[in-house]
This record gives sequence, C-alpha cells and structure tokens, in this order.
Amino acid sequence: MNYCKRLLNNEYCLAFIKKGANIVLGFLTLIFLNRYLGTTLKGEYTYILNYTSIISIIFQLGISTVYAKFKRKNIDDCYYIFITLSIIQFLLYIIVSIIILMLNGFDKTLSLIICVSVISIFTTQVRYINLIEHYKYNSYAVIIMSLINFLAMILVYFLFSPNVVLAFIVLIIKDLAIISLFLPKINFKKLFKKRYVRYYWPILVAGFVPMLANLLIILNYKIDIIMLEGMNVDFSSIGLYSVGLSLAEYIWLIPEIFKDVMQKKTSQNNSISSINFSLRISSTIVVIIYLFLVLLGKPVISILFGNEYTGAYLVTVILFIGVYSMIYYKIIGTLFIADNKSNQYFIILLIGTILNVGANYYLIPKFGIIGAASASVVSYSIIGILFLIMYMKYYNVKLKNIVIINKNDIRLIKNFLKKSNK
Repeated sequence: MNYCKRLLNNEYCLAFIKKGANIVLGFLTLIFLNRYLGTTLKGEYTYILNYTSIISIIFQLGISTVYAKFKRKNIDDCYYIFITLSIIQFLLYIIVSIIILMLNGFDKTLSLIICVSVISIFTTQVRYINLIEHYKYNSYAVIIMSLINFLAMILVYFLFSPNVVLAFIVLIIKDLAIISLFLPKINFKKLFKKRYVRYYWPILVAGFVPMLANLLIILNYKIDIIMLEGMNVDFSSIGLYSVGLSLAEYIWLIPEIFKDVMQKKTSQNNSISSINFSLRISSTIVVIIYLFLVLLGKPVISILFGNEYTGAYLVTVILFIGVYSMIYYKIIGTLFIADNKSNQYFIILLIGTILNVGANYYLIPKFGIIGAASASVVSYSIIGILFLIMYMKYYNVKLKNIVIINKNDIRLIKNFLKKSNK
C-alpha cells in the first residue's frame, strides 16, 4: 500500500501511469477505429479531423497556453479568471456555430468540423489549466477519459456498420467526458466576477504568439494530410498514411509524459536539471521503440490493423525518424514559453512549417505518401535541432547531458524504487 502511495505521489511516476494508460487505451481505440472504418473511410475521417485540429488551435486563442505565465505573477483567483474566460469563449462559439450551420443548411462535413472544433476548444482550455492547478486529479481524469473513449469505440465497432459520423460521435463523447470530470473542481460562485474583466485583454494579447506557434506546430503535423487530398491522392492512401502518423503521435506521448511535468514545474522555475533528465529518458526510450519498429513493424501492423494496412509500414518507419527530433520541441518548448522566449519559439516553428509546406509541395506529386512522410521528417528534424541548439546556448547545457540516459539516472531510478518499496 505504501509502495503504491509513494509511486502515485511522485510526479514522474504519476505522469508515466497516466500516459501509459493513455497510450495503451488510445492504441486499442486506434486498432478498433482503423478496423471499423477501413483505409478509405479512415482517410476521409483523418482529413476532416485535421481541419478540426487546425481550426481548434486558431480559435483557442492561446488562452490555456499562457496560464503558467500568469500564474507566476501570483494574481488573485488566476484560475477562475482563466476558467471564466474559457466559458465565455465556449458560449460565444456555440452561438456563432449555430448561425453558420443554419446558413449552410447543416452540411455534414461542415457540421462535423464545427461541432468537433468547438467542443475540442473548451476541452483543451479546461484540461490544460487544470493540468497545472490539479495535476494529480488531471492524471486520473485523463485515464477515465481514455477508458470511456475506448469503450465507446468498442460499442460502435460491434454494433454499427462503418460510418464516419459515428466515429466522430465517439470523439465528441470523449471530450464531453473530460469536461464533466473537471466540473467538480470548479467553485461556480467564483466565476464571472467584474474584476476579472481587466485581465481578459492582456491574456488574449499574451496568448497570440503562443497561439501562432501552436498553429505552426499543428500545421507541421496536419498540413500533409490536407495537401495530400488537395493534390488528388486517394483517401485509401491517405488512410495508410494516417496509420503511420497516428503511431508517430502515440510515440510523441513519451516526451508528453515529461512535458506535462515540465509545464507544472516551469510555471514556478526553469528546472533545468529536470528538463535534462526528461530529455535523456525520452530519447533513450524512443530509440529503443524505433529499433523494434524497424525489425517487427510490418507484421505487427498487419496483425493489429489488418492486411489492408500493411502498406503503412514504410511510411511509419520514415515518420519515426522525425519523432526523435521532436522530443526537443516537446520538452524544451514548455520552458521557452514559460521563460519569456515565445518569439524564439515562434521563429523556429515558422521555419519548420515553411520547410514542411515547401517539401510537401515538391515531393507529394512525385512520391505520394512517401514524399509527404519525407517532408515531415525534414521539418521535424530542423525544428528539433534548432530547439536543441538554442537550449544549449541559453542555459549553458552540454550535449552529453541531454542525449542519452546515464549511469546516474539508472541509479536514481533504482534508489527511488527501493525507497518506494519500503
């Protein structure tokens, strides 16, 4: 009992448990989603989903991104200022969305994009604000959300014939679940105070550059799918590409484990030693997974998703080359935002996005989904290398301290486990 309690009280262990459960349940959900839709419908699903991701980032306005920055200022009721602003934003978007849909006759694709986007925006705001304010509760909530998402997907898989709309309903259920789980943490009597209003404009101004930065990074993740469709690549091929991209995104959850902890820590101080530790562990784990993928990826993809997805193997192997570089963006980026280096953060991502769009434009007509994967690797690698170089320069960190796990890390982990077991 004491062992479990100590593990749960440690931020890194709790983050591992949360992300581990998220990875396992999310991966199981992905298996059933791919098998449910098949390559063609999965391509259509991914195409629509990528539009919602881009729209969500733009209209989040960077509110949750700058919460750590404002929390550092010790503003009274900072949490409720941000929650109130997020609720106002959500209600406004609902009204605007209804008007747009009425004017467009409730077109199916547009309706899906708008509904998923609006709910996703509010979910993201609430989730990331509570990540800092209620870290442990956030971890439990994310696990419950992942479980609900998995169970909903199971029901759809067994009870209904393939349908893109039903796949998006599962996604909406997941977001509504996370919102409902955080409602008990809100003291509604502290919402909508007049004195909060004076902070809204400074929050929106502060969030503008991080919003643009997040837009750039999401474009790096998502623009390839949109460009593939725009260049008349069939949805079946896009479905194959989406598998490689989805697998890459799940591996990105490894640095996300540490990113969540770093987001909390950097809201208080720079925590350079913790960042170095996170980089070492993340990079080592990703290298091991990549070697496994190269050796056994093809049969594993076939077993998990079905023979029709075997063509996703090469795309996945190529994309995973870029996953390693993005570790540095994922973890170092949180420090740059919290430490008033948003401009540098933005410039690096702008360079990466321009390279990505240019490379996709050149490579997709010649090589299709392989060209798109190669373009992504170029972009991810440049972004990761630039973040790494600037981090080493600004914080006087040596390369050997951040690239691979060392004996001291192993000793620390062993000592922690021994102490926790007592």
